[in-house]
Amino acid sequence: MTKTERVVENLRQQIAKGALCPGARVPSIRRAAEDHGVSYNTVVEAYERLVAMGYLRARRGAGFFVAEAIRPPRQEKTPRHVVEAVDHISLLRAQLDQNYDVRVGDGRPPGSWMTSTVPRRILAASSDTIADSSGYGVPKGNSSIRELIAARHQSQNIDLSPKQIVTTFGGNHALDLIVRRYLRPGDCVLVDDPGYYPLFAKLRLAQVRFVGVRRGPVGPDLDDLAEKVAREAPKMFFTQSLAQNPTGSSLDLPTAHGILRITEQAGCFVVDDDPFIDLPGIEGVRLAALDQFRNVIFVGTFSKMLSASFRSGYIAAAPDIATELAELKMITSVNSSRFSELMIVDIIRSRRYQKHLNRIARLTHDAGVSLAQTLRELGLHTHTIPAQGYYTYLLLPDGKDDVELAHRAAAEGIFLAPGTFFAADPAAHRHGIRINVARANDPRFTRFLRNTLC
Repeated sequence: MTKTERVVENLRQQIAKGALCPGARVPSIRRAAEDHGVSYNTVVEAYERLVAMGYLRARRGAGFFVAEAIRPPRQEKTPRHVVEAVDHISLLRAQLDQNYDVRVGDGRPPGSWMTSTVPRRILAASSDTIADSSGYGVPKGNSSIRELIAARHQSQNIDLSPKQIVTTFGGNHALDLIVRRYLRPGDCVLVDDPGYYPLFAKLRLAQVRFVGVRRGPVGPDLDDLAEKVAREAPKMFFTQSLAQNPTGSSLDLPTAHGILRITEQAGCFVVDDDPFIDLPGIEGVRLAALDQFRNVIFVGTFSKMLSASFRSGYIAAAPDIATELAELKMITSVNSSRFSELMIVDIIRSRRYQKHLNRIARLTHDAGVSLAQTLRELGLHTHTIPAQGYYTYLLLPDGKDDVELAHRAAAEGIFLAPGTFFAADPAAHRHGIRINVARANDPRFTRFLRNTLC
């Protein structure tokens, strides 16, 4: 544990055992620093995490107090059909783990028959202790890429180990695994509104009911979230911390605290789907930075930053959740692409990835600033000022239908993304269009906006 985690855990234990009663004032920051032998800043961070978790309340000018009501996350047994499915693939697990010297029962030829097909430089990127390079890889994914992912999160003060990471075929595969493992037909979840439309399709396919939470300029509306958590008793809340798709908005600190407080008390997990986690310069607060994967399941991807053709992403979560999702990954897809992951490892270690990210960040920022200026000149407004991430959401003037506008644009060879598709409740949404700032500075698009909206 880090010093911060030790302070958090000590106070949580005191609250759980009743040594600190609901409503009691906890030691001042200065006193707690002396008691725990840590710095002032360490206690501040620990108290902020406890506030975000719902264990403490901050009162301006008075200090920190134990919350009046704390409910732990729901603990549910693994469904019987999942247990049976996992048991049924014990043979596959033995092939993936590769703990045997003589492998007569394996389903593939020896690796020595296959090695000439893969460049040695790519194979050298792996730190797996697996001699058979033609194999499926280990269940949670290549260890080298998981080590690099963990290191990137640790550089942002997020405590994450490789064992908490499961690699996937991109972010959508990660979301699919979470939906399949933890949701059942008839369950209810909450989603950003407007939000990520491919997620809506997955939920419909799984017969899971979803209810939208209004997304504002600094994240989900907390009053709306609290009301719908109380009314719907959702099992999960799917959201995005940074540069949300489609609005481009990012969480500020009070909103991030509020999300964790509301969901933690209700036993509702938060799934934070963040494809822009590696992009420099995005201002906002990550939920995992406050929660440290206690109640948050994080979904990341390399597809948005490198190439969609890589189809490489990952899930970061508490160790038990990572293990459960790795088991489901074995059942549904055996494993992710080890060679794709090794190529990404090589790109990261060679520093080409960071140089590429810096370049993309500059281009995205400049494109966003240029688009903002264009829209101001046209007298048009967006949900969030475009300057961070790929997206912004153009709000249409009253009386304009986004689907009809997309049809008109298509007739002129312009592809638009109507806001109707991003709405959890299409009948009640504010009409708009998602704009990819990286593709918006074409004079034909500007001319179309001027002719149709101004």
